[in-house]
Amino acid sequence: MTPPTVLVRTSPLVSDSRVPSAKILHRKPVESLRPEQTANPMCRTWLQFLALLGGFAVPGVLRVGGMEVYMSNEVEAVNGTEVRLKCTFKSKHPVSLSSVTVSWNFRPLGQGAEESVFYYQEMAYPPTEGRFKGHAVWSGDILRQDASISLQDVPFTFNGTYTCQVRNLPDVHGINGEVTLRVVHKVSVSEIGMLAVAIGAAIAIVLVVLGIFVVFKYRKLNRHANTDLELQGRELQERELNGRVLEESELNARFLEESELNARFLEESELNARVLEESELNARVLEESELNARVLEESELNARILEESELNAREKKEWKDPTVC
Repeated sequence: MTPPTVLVRTSPLVSDSRVPSAKILHRKPVESLRPEQTANPMCRTWLQFLALLGGFAVPGVLRVGGMEVYMSNEVEAVNGTEVRLKCTFKSKHPVSLSSVTVSWNFRPLGQGAEESVFYYQEMAYPPTEGRFKGHAVWSGDILRQDASISLQDVPFTFNGTYTCQVRNLPDVHGINGEVTLRVVHKVSVSEIGMLAVAIGAAIAIVLVVLGIFVVFKYRKLNRHANTDLELQGRELQERELNGRVLEESELNARFLEESELNARFLEESELNARVLEESELNARVLEESELNARVLEESELNARILEESELNAREKKEWKDPTVC
């Protein structure tokens, strides 16, 4: 069965990111990166930092009713390795293998036509032609609301924006997810990570300077207050000694109370044991009484049976011999 070719124009809005299996570099702006946007790295770094703060202030996915798609904004992969493009979704209607369709499309970073990468409907339909033939494989699970795919042996021509469109009949409205893939020679450190390291180093320097100032101030004060410190130390020792004596007294009082409580508990335990023995004895007497009553009833029953047997014997004899009165 030949899969239908699906080309979908994606919305410029991008859902919030979740952690993918590949390395997440940083959050990019809503629109795809353009050459003029990358001209000033410093400005771009600050924009990314503000976007990160906005992500902490307003977490979650952009909700416009219908399907909700969760993806990373940008993923980096080393040339010739495998990368997983994670795409999860949430629908207001029950999810089944027959109701969900997944379409993956690709748009190069420069000029170029959008092309189909992968299609799924009840089964996977990998591409049979084009640049993704033999590279795109299914790695999701519809019942777990996972529509992810993996790209194997990625070359530099895979650089671009990937769109994940998920539809769950009758839930066909919603925003598509987008992720930008960057294929590099080696994994690079994100600019946000570098900014975080710089901020951490600045904070560390400030803390070191503050610590040196505090130590210097403490030594200066210590030189002029040795006598006062000795007096305060003696008073503190006396207070600690008095506190220890008081604690020992309280401890002895508590120990005495616990001893008395244990003695009372022991007495109550013995009393309960006696009550239990008496209860067992009464139970045995009651059982014997019931047993005697049963024996008496059985004796009376046997006597009645014997009387009935004798009466039957007499009646039988009279029936056989009518002359007997």
